[in-house]
Amino acid sequence: MVHIPHLIVGAGPVGLILGHYFKRFNIPFQIFEKQSFLSAHPSAHYLNMRTMEILDELNIQLPLENIQHFSNYVYLRRIGEQPLNSTRQLIDYKQYSYTSYAHLPQSLFVQHVQEGIRDKIQLNKEIKKIEFKDKIIKVNDDITCDYLYGCDGLNGFVRDYLKIKLIGNRDLQRFLNIHFTSKQLVNRLEQYNSMLSFIYNSDITAVIIKHRIEDGIFAIQIPLDLLTGKTDIQEVQHIKQDHVLIKNLINKTLLSQVNDIEIKSVGFWRMGAVYAEQYYKNNCVLVGDACHGMPPAGGFGMNTGIQDAQNLAYKIKDQKDLLYYQKERQQIAQDNIETALKYYKKSLNIAKSFTFDINKLKIYQSVMKNTPDFLYQTGVKLGGSLIELDPIYKRLKVDDCIPLVFPKEEIGFKYNSGDIGENGGQLAPLVVREILRKKERKWYSINCDSNYERIDIENVNKMIVRNDMHIYQQQQQQ
Repeated sequence: MVHIPHLIVGAGPVGLILGHYFKRFNIPFQIFEKQSFLSAHPSAHYLNMRTMEILDELNIQLPLENIQHFSNYVYLRRIGEQPLNSTRQLIDYKQYSYTSYAHLPQSLFVQHVQEGIRDKIQLNKEIKKIEFKDKIIKVNDDITCDYLYGCDGLNGFVRDYLKIKLIGNRDLQRFLNIHFTSKQLVNRLEQYNSMLSFIYNSDITAVIIKHRIEDGIFAIQIPLDLLTGKTDIQEVQHIKQDHVLIKNLINKTLLSQVNDIEIKSVGFWRMGAVYAEQYYKNNCVLVGDACHGMPPAGGFGMNTGIQDAQNLAYKIKDQKDLLYYQKERQQIAQDNIETALKYYKKSLNIAKSFTFDINKLKIYQSVMKNTPDFLYQTGVKLGGSLIELDPIYKRLKVDDCIPLVFPKEEIGFKYNSGDIGENGGQLAPLVVREILRKKERKWYSINCDSNYERIDIENVNKMIVRNDMHIYQQQQQQ
């Protein structure tokens, strides 16, 4: 029987960041990953300001491309045409943080973040059984641990085995998710400087995510509602194997085709807005996507998970009650889900303006669910063609678009309960965080004037800052 004091399940971004903190705190750990490789799909790609502060704390360096090349969201009929609308997404980060937000596909993120803890990662290690006895967790009949951390995603084993319920809507919409490369497409998109390209035409509605310029890495997400009347993913598995169909779908987003498309992977994504009813049970702790799932607007998913890992690591280090972790991070998950849902609904309104109404499409889908796909798609194309030919839609502009950067949610959030004292919960002001960023992470008492123009770190009770940069106690200004 092998004993691992702290066992992390899942070597994705969240599990790896938690591992870095445990290494930093000399907490003995291992990471089990059921696959034979780390994440290959680009998936998440936006690293927000708070996440970049965490990476700065851990001294993790990433191969970032110039964010200016990803500065816009564009709304198009087809790539190569004039945009229906284009919105610049970048803001001046310096008023909020000492680190800029960044852009990097998740597949490259995990490849670089594993450095420094690679010897702690065991691949092809799947958890199939968990038992509890005398405060010891038994795993797979041959391993024991004091704590087990489920970082294995929303569909992972740990939460399911613990029978922890999800609260919210698990099935908002379903998408075909394609990871591919094309250097020619990089050149086609150069004129737009777009991170996201929203495509609305009579042949296809999709979003193309430009993940990496240097390697020509892209993903495209296509609502399943527009491809088939079937709602059961098991009934449409054949699409994944049909690379001719997949390449044709990608080319429908273009004014003229490209011929260097290389399909890397094809899958289905069920988008939801949920959070776990509880974040821990019998010294098993859920972290990241294992305890929340949210629409992609704002890029909150991975960022919220990385910030979960930081919060939890400090709780474990300081031997705090895990209820504090649950109270603090469950609230943030709920807040971020609410924001993401708000902008998901805005995205539906934009789609409705440019091409289709999701509610009417669902009615059509229910009526046509037993018809052949080609007949279903003919009806969708006819509806899209009528809109595309209407001159009103050709000159339509969208003023109420989806932002990329959310300063309030990234930096300006506040814990309402948990390990906070009087008037605490929010992040310390930027000037305070800048001073503390290179110091040893511990609790500090700080004396400062009302404008934070004079700051002394000394033993007074003007402001007490936790080791994760959140204020624990703050005297109200008179």
